[in-house]
Amino acid sequence: MSTTNVFEAVKTGRMSGMQWRAVIVGLLLIVLDGYDIALASFASPYIAQGLRLTPQELGYVGSGALVGMCIGAGLIAPLGDKYGRRFSAILGSVLATAGMAGGASADVFEVLIVGRVITGAGVGTLLAAIAVIFSEYVNRKFYALVMGLYAAGVPLGTLFGSQLAGPVIAEHGWRAGFLIGLFATGACIPLTLWAIPESLSFVAGSRKPGALKRFNKLLTSMRMPAVDALPDTSSLAKPKVPVSEVFRGSMLVRTLMAIVSYFLFMAAFYFTTHWSAKYLADVTGDHSIAPHLMTMYSVGGLIGVAVFAVVTARAANLYLITAGVLLVSALGMGLYGMAATAQTLPVLTLSVASVFLSAGTAGFYAVVPRLYPEKIRSTGYGIVIGVGRIGGVVGPSLGGFFFQRNVDERLVYWLFAIPMVLSAVMLVAMRGLRDGQDLADEEAGATMAGGARRAEEPEKPTALV
Repeated sequence: MSTTNVFEAVKTGRMSGMQWRAVIVGLLLIVLDGYDIALASFASPYIAQGLRLTPQELGYVGSGALVGMCIGAGLIAPLGDKYGRRFSAILGSVLATAGMAGGASADVFEVLIVGRVITGAGVGTLLAAIAVIFSEYVNRKFYALVMGLYAAGVPLGTLFGSQLAGPVIAEHGWRAGFLIGLFATGACIPLTLWAIPESLSFVAGSRKPGALKRFNKLLTSMRMPAVDALPDTSSLAKPKVPVSEVFRGSMLVRTLMAIVSYFLFMAAFYFTTHWSAKYLADVTGDHSIAPHLMTMYSVGGLIGVAVFAVVTARAANLYLITAGVLLVSALGMGLYGMAATAQTLPVLTLSVASVFLSAGTAGFYAVVPRLYPEKIRSTGYGIVIGVGRIGGVVGPSLGGFFFQRNVDERLVYWLFAIPMVLSAVMLVAMRGLRDGQDLADEEAGATMAGGARRAEEPEKPTALV
């Protein structure tokens, strides 16, 4: 086979057993990551009681895994560029397992926090590594399906975890939930070693002794003919864009507004995700209701992403649609805070709110890239989502700050609805920026210069951290 056709052959050929094995194990890892991250939410009433945590400390527990995810995605996952994506996936699995072990053995707040940060670092690393592996080994026919399942993996992990581990936690205590995660994630380390291959482009680009033999071994495992020389990977590398480009001229306002808007949304989103189960458990006096609530929250989230995808498939104005979704989310958050004094009403209210909260997440992933011309789109998207995600760290901790000072819970939910409204307002304002003539001119130039690129493979996806 011609070396220039290797990567195209993977994208157009049939999926081999090796490729499907990598997909199945990769998706299993993402689902388990969802369980590991969400565990602190649906087990929070038991954790708070068992370790006698204050609301402020419990807020830090919720933020710990999110801090770790930022570390994993931003600092550890890039090591894959030097040591390989398979190395990143294995390291992520080991870190997640170690973090769950720390959580299971924690008898003081500080140990639990360290465990949550390590778990989050493993999850952030894994999400990034698996996304890249999928982008290289999944052919065009199944790529959209696989990435859809990838996006649903974390909420599915929350759903299965809260449904299956919830009764175990109620019977045996919160440590049982961490032990389940420990053994399940630990069991995936040998699965990762067995099923996750090295990146083809990494092997080809390394030019190390034995690289050709290793490359051909990967091709053979996919039932593809060997090559006589390593393919040139320079065409796969995208030109680096200086970060300053997204802060230059008219881009400065767009970037700052997008960061602030996403930051506000993330703060409200993760406050709701972390505190809702604990709040309802306290109001009803029934800790076992927390996993049930998170189950319904996850179901609503999956529905929200699916419905948003269908509704917006032919929609022209994603900015206004997403802003409307955020406004409904804000209303749902406030109503949940008021409804939690009842028995069944809060579950229904939060389930509906979660539909719009998750749709809002999908909305941001869709609208942020449209702020930028093609040449700086990937850079701008990465900065906005990466920096704005810090809001997810702030949300649970700030909620704990309010609860620690005995601010009425119903008022706190309305307070966190305010950032959601502000985020929606900024989205509407960004729509005006997006429709500006300067960006239209830039896009027109990019279209004329790169029309042929529309048929090419999409960029490697950003991990859904």
